[in-house]
Amino acid sequence: MLTCRPINNVDSFVKYYWSGDTPKLLQKLSIEAGQNTVTIIGAGAAGFALAVDLKNHGVSVLVYSHSNHLRHANEVISKGQLTARGKVQGVAIPWITADMAEAVAFSKIIILTVPSTGHHTVLHELRKFSLHQHTVIAVPGNLFSLIADIQIGCVLETNLSPYSCRMEGEQLIVMGKKHLISIAALQQDLDPMVQSTVQNLFSVQLKWCSSVIEVCLLNVNGVFHPLMMLMNAGRIESTAGNFFLYRDGLTRSVANAMRALDQVRIEIGEAFGLQMKSALEVSNECYGHSFTDLVELAQNSGPHNKLKAPSDLENRNISEDVPHLLVCWHSLAEKLGIDASPIKAVIILVEMATGVNYFEAGRDLRQLHLDKVSRDELIRKFSPSQRT
Repeated sequence: MLTCRPINNVDSFVKYYWSGDTPKLLQKLSIEAGQNTVTIIGAGAAGFALAVDLKNHGVSVLVYSHSNHLRHANEVISKGQLTARGKVQGVAIPWITADMAEAVAFSKIIILTVPSTGHHTVLHELRKFSLHQHTVIAVPGNLFSLIADIQIGCVLETNLSPYSCRMEGEQLIVMGKKHLISIAALQQDLDPMVQSTVQNLFSVQLKWCSSVIEVCLLNVNGVFHPLMMLMNAGRIESTAGNFFLYRDGLTRSVANAMRALDQVRIEIGEAFGLQMKSALEVSNECYGHSFTDLVELAQNSGPHNKLKAPSDLENRNISEDVPHLLVCWHSLAEKLGIDASPIKAVIILVEMATGVNYFEAGRDLRQLHLDKVSRDELIRKFSPSQRT
C-alpha cells in the first residue's frame, strides 16, 4: 500500500512506503547500481513533465521543490501519484524532496527546470556543495552558464523546454512535445561521453550548438511572448485572459512587430558568424512543422493555438523573457554595433506598462561578466570559427 505525506518543512523528505520497506538512506533511492539517475530542480509543470518522460524511459528521478514553492509538489504528494495526459502520458510516483543536500547526493546529473528568474536562488543553494563531479543542465538556460559563479564539473543549457505543459492540481497536461531542442556546453572541450549521456537522457533530438550564445539566440520565446503580451494587454486585463493567446492574439500587426524584433536577433547571430534562422523557422524545426507565416502558425499549430492567455501581465512571458532574453539581446547588439531599437522599444513599453525597469534587473553584459570584453574579444569568444 502506497502512502505519502506533504512536505511541511525543509528538513523533511517525502517518504514513500513500498510494502512496508521504508528506504532510510538516500542512496537506496537510486534503486540498483548502474541505473540512470537524474535530479530535477523545479517542481513545476516543466519539471514534472520531464520527470514522467524520464521515468517512462527507465530513469530514476528525484524532484527538488524549493520550500517557498511547494504548491504543485504537495498536490502531487497528497494524491500519491502524478498523472500525465496529452503528448506525454503515464502515471508516475516521483520522489520529491525539499532538501538540496538530498537532491545533490541523489545523482551526478542535475537538470534545472525552474524559470530563469529563480536561477540565482538555486545557485545560492548549490553553493554549499561540491559539484566538481556533477553535470548541470539548465532547461532553458537563458545564459545560466554565464551567471553561474560556482565551480561545476560541466554546465550545459538548452534554448527551450521540450514540453508545452501546465499543471491542473496533481494532473499534468502536456499540450505539445518538441521533436528537437538546441543545447550547448559552456566548455569548449566537452567530453563526448558526457554528450552521449545527455542525449540518451532526453527523448527529443538534441541539436548541439557552437556556444551558449547561439543557444540563447535560439530561444524564440523572446520574439513571441513579450510582444503578444504587450499588444494584447488591454484584452488580457479586461477579460482576465479569456482568449487564446496565439490563435486570437497573434494577428498580422503583431506578426509585423515580431519580424522587426526578430531581425535584430538574426543580425546579432550573424555578427558571431552564425547561420541564423527566423523565429518561424526555429519553431518549425522544433515541432516538425512547415508553416510559412507566423499568423498561419498561430492559427494551426496544435501546441500553440489552444493556449489560453495569462490572466494578467504578471506572467513569466514578461518577467522571464524580457529581462533574461530581450535585455541580453539588446546588450549584445549594443556591444556589436547593431541597431537594437525594436528590442529597446519593447523593453521600454514593458516598463511603462508594469513599472519595472528591466534594463536594471535584466541579464546585461555586466551580469553576464562580459562588460569588460571588447567587441572583437566577444566575437572571438563565441564565434564558431574560433571555437573549433
